[in-house]
Amino acid sequence: MDDLKDAAFDKCGLTTDQVILVGVSGGADSLALLLGLKKLGFLLKVAHLDHGLREDSKEDADFVEEFARSQRIPFVRDYIDVGQAAETESQSIEETARNARYQFLFEQARTAQAQAVAVGHHADDQVETVLMHFLRGSALPGLTGMAFRDIIPIWDDQIPLVRPLLGTWRKEIDAYIDGMGISPRVDETNRDVTYFRNRLRHVLIPQMKDYNPQIKQALWRMSDVLKEENDMIDDLAQEAWKECFLRQNEARVILYLSKFIQNPKAIQRRLLRQAVSQLRPDLRDVGYDAVERGLEFANNPSQGGEIDLIARLNIAKLAEYLVIKSWESDLPDWKLPLLPKPETEMALEINKPAPLKHGWQLEAAVVKKTSDWRLKEAKELDPNEAWLDYDLLEMPLLLRGRRAGDRWQPLGMENHTQKLKDFFINEKIPEHLRDVWPLVCSGEEIVWVVGMRPSEAYKITQKTKQILHLIVVRKIA
Repeated sequence: MDDLKDAAFDKCGLTTDQVILVGVSGGADSLALLLGLKKLGFLLKVAHLDHGLREDSKEDADFVEEFARSQRIPFVRDYIDVGQAAETESQSIEETARNARYQFLFEQARTAQAQAVAVGHHADDQVETVLMHFLRGSALPGLTGMAFRDIIPIWDDQIPLVRPLLGTWRKEIDAYIDGMGISPRVDETNRDVTYFRNRLRHVLIPQMKDYNPQIKQALWRMSDVLKEENDMIDDLAQEAWKECFLRQNEARVILYLSKFIQNPKAIQRRLLRQAVSQLRPDLRDVGYDAVERGLEFANNPSQGGEIDLIARLNIAKLAEYLVIKSWESDLPDWKLPLLPKPETEMALEINKPAPLKHGWQLEAAVVKKTSDWRLKEAKELDPNEAWLDYDLLEMPLLLRGRRAGDRWQPLGMENHTQKLKDFFINEKIPEHLRDVWPLVCSGEEIVWVVGMRPSEAYKITQKTKQILHLIVVRKIA
């Protein structure tokens, strides 16, 4: 326990003038943490959650309460039926117990106005965590294991979780507790090798010692070195995030696509993981397959629309943006004049604006062609405008979305037509927008794909006498 002082003050950033909430199970590690912090002069409060998973779990809670009282340390306890909660939430026992424990600890920390929540994770726990992540194919952040001090937003975005014993081995802890003459509580489930972590502890790690007797120390050193390198890369990723980030809300994160793909793949992976974590802060593992699928999509210029990513999230391309969004959220389309709904159909009346989405509207006006009318100027106007031969049109025009089998004749395509679907593909219109892309029609004929091109069949010529001017404008920001 010689390293506890340095770990508590320097690595965990604790001070002696504010309460630390200590999670105490009754086992040797949490008791050693409590006594060690008390000896260093910290203000403490003990918290214990009875998970109700063993017949003697109440005895553990009673033991911790009595121990805290004997040390004259304030104490709080609570109970939850983790088995029932796991069934209700369709989660594993381990995950439910972990969530319940930390939710309880941080609630109590806020109540106590604590500077931190301290738990008894030690060096052996770190080795097991790193090895578990390695076997699951974790990226570099997973191989760094746990941190001495960590902010975990799903529990609290200000109060840190600290692990002052993370550099202390279990044998040192046991020796310290034995020397104090204390008989800690023993959780027999820790010997149950049906649990993954227990199999690592009791089966795999002893076997690995046949190859390297110092395997635990080697793995701990590796995680410590990798943490420094991971922190350096993470600093670079945060700078890249500032460059790439546009905006976010509870349902989507929007990044600049061109800036995203300019980064090395190693940074792109972190940016994508960070975007996912912003929307799914309780998601503990963003797997390799999901990340690589997202990067392949982002970096493939021929791939548009959106694809499934992970945890009910999609990744999409929208113009110059890369969007990570929940399934339930519409893609942002504030810069585009789109139909309110795919099934929209309305008559387009002269001098009466037709409403589109997000404050856009489509306006129509008749203009008489004069002798000085400049055809070249009309052809080079903004794509949000169209100039058509009024006398060739069947009025009133119809504003609608696409229909199955739609064909049309884009401006410049003489003597034949094209499937509207192929036109959308060639123009790289995202698939999710095609059903709400507005079309202006004369009878059954498409005369303007709004914001794109008018029809060759209705273009103005030297013979045109009256011109229909169409324009989409936005009336609100």
